[in-house]
Amino acid sequence: MFSIANIITGLIVVALGVVSLRFNYQLVGITGNQDWIENFLGGGSTYFVYKLFSVILIIAGLLYGTGLAQPFFSWLLSPLSGLFPQK
Repeated sequence: MFSIANIITGLIVVALGVVSLRFNYQLVGITGNQDWIENFLGGGSTYFVYKLFSVILIIAGLLYGTGLAQPFFSWLLSPLSGLFPQK
């Protein structure tokens, strides 16, 4: 269903993603380097993970705001539908 509340929520999520992408360096300065990420992916990867999370937030906000989140995730998770039968 397409509604104004979905559009507003989607825009807020997109705005959070853009702000966290823009101020990535300051965000890592506030939270500090995540040692478990650095050990697993290598040096400087905390910035990469925060940027990746920001891009995922932007895409999720666009999908939710346009009403395409439910069809997208039902398509994405459709191979698992045999594991969880519906009653």
